[in-house]
Amino acid sequence: MTCAIHRTSWRTIDRFGGIRGHWRLITPHDPADHSGVSNLNLPSPSVEEPQRVRGLDGLRAVAVTGVVVYHVYGSWLPGGFLGVDLFFVISGYLITSLLTADRRRAGRFRLGPFWVRRARRLLPALWVVLTVTACAATLTGGDAFAGLRGNVAAALTYSSNWWQIAQNDSYFAAYGARPVLEHLWSLAVEEQFYVLWPLLLWAIMSALPRQRHQTAVAALMGSASFAAMALLYTPDGDSSRVYFGTDTHGGGLLLGAAAALALPLARAATLRRPNLVRTLDILGAAGLAVLAVASLTLSGTGAAVYRGGLLVASLASVGVTVASAAPGRVGRALSLRPLVWLGRRSYGVYLWHWPILAIVGNAFPGWADTGTARATALVLTAVLATLSYRLLEEPLIRLGVRGYVGSVRARLRALAADRPRHVFAMLAAGTGVITVAALGVTHAPAQSGLKAQIAQGEREAAGAGAARLLPGTPGGGRRPNGAAAPGGNPGQGGGPGPGGAPSPALTGDRITAVGDSVMLAATGTLEQQIPGIAVYAKVGRQLSAAPAILRELQGAGRLRDVVLIGLGTNGDFSQATIERILRIAGPSRTVAFINVHVPKPWQDPVNAGLATAVRTHPHTLLIDWNAAISPHPEQLWTDRTHPRPSGTLTYARAIAEALHLPAA
Repeated sequence: MTCAIHRTSWRTIDRFGGIRGHWRLITPHDPADHSGVSNLNLPSPSVEEPQRVRGLDGLRAVAVTGVVVYHVYGSWLPGGFLGVDLFFVISGYLITSLLTADRRRAGRFRLGPFWVRRARRLLPALWVVLTVTACAATLTGGDAFAGLRGNVAAALTYSSNWWQIAQNDSYFAAYGARPVLEHLWSLAVEEQFYVLWPLLLWAIMSALPRQRHQTAVAALMGSASFAAMALLYTPDGDSSRVYFGTDTHGGGLLLGAAAALALPLARAATLRRPNLVRTLDILGAAGLAVLAVASLTLSGTGAAVYRGGLLVASLASVGVTVASAAPGRVGRALSLRPLVWLGRRSYGVYLWHWPILAIVGNAFPGWADTGTARATALVLTAVLATLSYRLLEEPLIRLGVRGYVGSVRARLRALAADRPRHVFAMLAAGTGVITVAALGVTHAPAQSGLKAQIAQGEREAAGAGAARLLPGTPGGGRRPNGAAAPGGNPGQGGGPGPGGAPSPALTGDRITAVGDSVMLAATGTLEQQIPGIAVYAKVGRQLSAAPAILRELQGAGRLRDVVLIGLGTNGDFSQATIERILRIAGPSRTVAFINVHVPKPWQDPVNAGLATAVRTHPHTLLIDWNAAISPHPEQLWTDRTHPRPSGTLTYARAIAEALHLPAA
């Protein structure tokens, strides 16, 4: 009788579009295998149960859609990156539900089998993506090829997030071509959670037998992670540390775990209390609304994300995650067949979409942002994710490693007996892909040409900065010899000329330049073409950071007669920021703004805002870098933002001409 009910249960789930019952318990990046069902000790599925649990599949579809839209059409959904945080919450919830259910059933934590299941689920699909991506990056070359060795090694060891922190990679800054494996930082955070959290959970449950105390500890740990993010974040600092760090960005996983300790999946999926179900529906609907607003309004370059924004988004994700698992309206709404279909393939979609976008962008920079290129990337992602799901992910979970290998061997033997040439072609192609990938990984340069150029700019700026601090040197707190005080007679080289334009006698030792990675890439040429200029540039810097920098320079006596602002590449700004900049500079200085050339949605708003500021304020000047470089795309790197060595001369000359500087 038991066996008959078990078989009927599987058939019931299959009629609702499922493959096997274990797919009801899939994490966003880590679908659990079918042993997860028995571990949760769920009752036999009823007609309603597939809808209850399928809601989690639908929620994963929502999360991966947000991430993909953010990467492909960033202007449509500027906060779509929050889909990763929704993934984190779902993973924390489901993994903790599996672990606690297994402990209740077996009386202990069985960590070995748990980790084996995670490896079996995650590694094979990842290995395929790494191999194909490394092969494609090697064949296309360029910036996609650079740094491949370190990125692949980090991906294989699930340390991509820490590797990217060490490399000063920025997820949000407009800095160079897209690293082909940058998206694996989130998988690294999750895998580190899978390794560490079971040990911590065992310690917590051993020390604190009461459920509410366990929940409180997990929630406090999550809160501590968000607090660390807020404390370590600085507006002009490197946000990659707080965004990529497991310690600072693990709060969503821990809040999901706390929710599972309070209301695990087995209980949520079988709730029979209408009032509680209605409450969960309200929380879930509110959570979806908060996530929608945050996705439309938040920006990864703003302080709001790090100082509470991700916490709010994660709390909203907790509400919608638990509601999607319960037998309520939210769960049913998320159980629509298209959402479930996409949700079950979300691991493959996440793995494939970024390398495709990065390689297309690197290989065809002029075509990458066209509608045709984006549509092509999406189609390729769907095809490869579907193939991964049908040929690798689902069979591996259903058959296990040995069963899957045996099945593949049997199929190849049967095909070889009928069509030997096809089998030979398949094996040759596979061998070729692996060989090219291996050669690429072993021979890839450590960094791209742009990174090397910016690193050189950092060294040159640092060397010049040390010289500027020596007593008696320009910018070291004393005015250059022979320079008149600001506000003097323009004809004598004393300050701003008519209409805010500097006087013809202006020289580099009276200019302070504050910029981002574009200025940093051109630092060497600037110092050659405008001798004596003081450059303070940094990768990922926002215009909102300029007031604090200028105030610090002014306090140190290092703010010169002309203030050159080369910011805006990494995001828009408010006019209040411009007002603060001009207030600090004062009427005795000229402030020259360099507009931006960046293929991002904020290019036109930034340039329009700078033009308005110059038009409405005296003692200001606009340097039209966008117009100077637009006719010369060959002078830009593949990101179409940063100047190559030839482009740095165009950059420096645009500044020199606008400031009426003598030719170097």
